[in-house]
This record gives sequence, structure tokens and C-alpha cells, in this order.
Amino acid sequence: MPLETPTEGQVSRSSRSFALLFSLGLGVGVFVLRAQTSGPAYFADAKRHLAAIANHTYIIQPPGYWLFNRIGGLFPNPEHGLLAMNWCLSALGCVAFYGCARRLVRAPIAELGALLYATVFFAWFSGNIHSTYASQLLFAPLTFYLMLRYRENPRLAWLFAVSASFSLGAGLRPSDGAFLAPLLLLFALRLPRRHQVLLGITTTLLCLAWLVPNQLAQHHYHPKSAGEQFAEVAQGAVVLGRVNLYTVSNALRFFLPLGLALGPSSFFLFRGRSAATPLLWTWVVPGSAFFLLLSISDAPYLDCVLGGFLLLCMVGMATAPRNRAAVAALVGSIALNCLFYLEFRPLPPRGNTYAVVGKDLGNFSLYAVKHQLWIKKLQLRGTGTEMRSERTGAAPLASAKPKEGGG
Repeated sequence: MPLETPTEGQVSRSSRSFALLFSLGLGVGVFVLRAQTSGPAYFADAKRHLAAIANHTYIIQPPGYWLFNRIGGLFPNPEHGLLAMNWCLSALGCVAFYGCARRLVRAPIAELGALLYATVFFAWFSGNIHSTYASQLLFAPLTFYLMLRYRENPRLAWLFAVSASFSLGAGLRPSDGAFLAPLLLLFALRLPRRHQVLLGITTTLLCLAWLVPNQLAQHHYHPKSAGEQFAEVAQGAVVLGRVNLYTVSNALRFFLPLGLALGPSSFFLFRGRSAATPLLWTWVVPGSAFFLLLSISDAPYLDCVLGGFLLLCMVGMATAPRNRAAVAALVGSIALNCLFYLEFRPLPPRGNTYAVVGKDLGNFSLYAVKHQLWIKKLQLRGTGTEMRSERTGAAPLASAKPKEGGG
């Protein structure tokens, strides 16, 4: 089914030249910006990743992250290597997102949307730390981009590229691979039978290449099961009938960061209609449902669905009667994210609102990176609030989430 928006063959040579130059500037700019705003290893499981590389186990708690740590072990200095890898993933992810945008919307929405993707505060943060989150800034939009290219020109090269992108992204962050699996399935259902078989075989083999060593290492070094791990973090899981304070805290960790990230652009989220809209919703719904109904620890978990949500907003802008409102919304969203990421400072713990802003938003700021600020635990009691920062080493408190971070 053809897309309703311009394809590569329909744009002029000058437009392609501009897109190439913009992509190059965007990638280099994001790489340099991430490099200039990064800091030492401190957040979530960063030190555990480095320890796993140092002792050659390449595995931490389920789902393990064997592939991520194994690649990190190829660098002479793994701490610097993981950072450089995340800088590259962030930069290439923005270029891949721009490739998607150009096939769904016209200028200047495509360019402004790509700039917003580059400056979303928790995505920026993901490229500044030593964790797996930034991998999804690349492989989620890259997989979708390759699907669009196949739809334009159904060659086997694009089909195998879809399989490779999905498999590598799933290897670096297996949980997010599971969230993208329905998108891959929907894409496969629209293929000729022969291509369905080839996609299935290729994806299975590529995933086994990282899954087998991951499971072997997990069993040998960390026998704790994924079920036991899940039981520790699912205290507010709605699907398990647990509706309590943990449930509210869990919902805030989803809606607050995503709302700030999209900003005024979110008003266009449900307005778009295009041939790609079903694929986009299939991209974002499974992960969002898991986060809301089961568990989400930190805002960077949203990296895997961020591109889909933003593209949905941009498709809505493309069908809006006035382009000026769409441009204003994107510019406002870019300014809001940059201002927050660069200028956030910790607020005094005067109440629940201050604590929530500090933990669910402020943790993912430049200030947090430079000062190694990680508010791990949060306790809400009426109008009183207590917080714990890993940097300050204060006494542990009861938590609205027993285990924070991961990956």
C-alpha cells in the first residue's frame, strides 16, 4: 500500500541534497553535543555494566544485556567506550528518525521534528550516561525507516536490513525488542509468503546469536530468574490487580516525562491519518501498555517509544489546516526541552509535587549528569516528602518503587 506522502523518488535533487546536508549536520551536532555534556559513570546500573565487562561475565540482572556489555568490552577503556557508543547511537538515531520523518511529512515539520527528537531531555540524558537506553534511540526508528524503504521498493536487501536492525536492537535491550515485536509481526503479515519466511528465519537466527550466550551467561553467573526480578518491581501492576500508591507513582513516571518531551506538539497526537499510522500505533502501544499496566522505572525507558509518538504528532501536523501552528508547537517543544535539560536545578523538598519533579524529571537533566545526582527513592506521606540521593549517601527510606533503574 503506497504512502500518502512524498517518497525519495518524488523529491527533487536539490531537496535530496539539502536532506543529506541536514542529516550530516544533525548527526555531527548531536554527537558533539552529547560528548560535551557527558559525565562519569554513576546512573542506575552503570557501574554494574563496567564491573561485568571487567570480570568478563558481560551480564547483570535479567535480561542480562550480554550484547551491550560484550561490545563495551571491545574498547580499551570500557567507561569511555560505552559513552562513545551512546554518543554514536544518539547521533545515528536522530539521522534515522529524520529519514522516517521525510517519508511521512514535508519540510519544515520533518526538520523541526528531528531537532526535537535530538533535544528531548531524557533522550539527551540517555546519550550522556553508561546504560543501554540510547540503543533504542537508533534501532527503533531505524527498523521503522527500513520498513518504509521496503514498502517503497520491496527488495530483499531492505527486508534483511529490517531483520538485522530489529535483532541488533533487541540484543542490546531485550525488553524493548519484545515491545517492537508486534510492529515486526504486523509488517510481516503484509509481506508475500516467501518474504515472510525469509524474514522469520533471518530474524530468528540473528536473535539466537545473542540470546544463547546471554542465557548461558545469565544461568551461570546470575541464576536469579526474570520472574523473581519482575516480582520486585511489579508492586503497582494494574494487570495483577495492584492498584495503590505504587500504581500512581508508576503512571507519573510515564506521563510526566512524555508530556514534557512532546510539549505543545502533543496536541496533534491523535489528529493524523496516513498509511503509516497503523504501524506507528503498533510501535508505541505495546511498550506503553507495559509501562502503564506493569512497571516503568525511569524516563529513559521511553526511548523505545519516543520516536513513534513524535512521528504520530508530526503526521497530525501534516494534516492540520494551518502549518504555522505546527511550526510553533515544534519550536516551543524544542525550547521547552532545552531549557529544562540545561537549566534544571534541584528544588527544596517542600512537598510531594517538588519531590516528584525532582525524581521523575530532574534526575534526567544536565545538572544531574554533572553532579552525579540520582534521587533513587521517594516516599509520599500526606504533604510530607522524603528523598534519597545516591550522591549524598543519605539513609535509605521506604520507596514508591523498590528497585529503580536498569540497563
